[in-house]
Amino acid sequence: MAWLQRMRRAEILRHPFPPEWREILARNVPAVAKLDAGERATLEDKVRIFLAEKNLEGCGGLELTDEMRVTIAAQACLLLLHLEGDAVFPTVESVLVYPSAYKAPQARRAGGVVLDDQARLGES
Repeated sequence: MAWLQRMRRAEILRHPFPPEWREILARNVPAVAKLDAGERATLEDKVRIFLAEKNLEGCGGLELTDEMRVTIAAQACLLLLHLEGDAVFPTVESVLVYPSAYKAPQARRAGGVVLDDQARLGES
């Protein structure tokens, strides 16, 4: 990890995890209740880093709340809990959040190019 990124993360982690975020985790991420204290602390650190480094963007008119942002970050960071290193999805820059299913253009090539829309819901 680059020196500047380490310094930024140290500053992020210098501040305590907000109590209201802890309440959001308890309410929306049931797996948190099964974590030990060390795992919870690691998750909270990764959530703070995720939210500081990633752009979460509401699409289709969706206005993201802190509750949505923290819940999404926690669900994503649960996947990182027991992995080596301190990477927090290094190739992800943005997370697009839609209020419901949406249609995305899709190109199919079967004897030619056909453009049509494909319904999507819950994609990463």
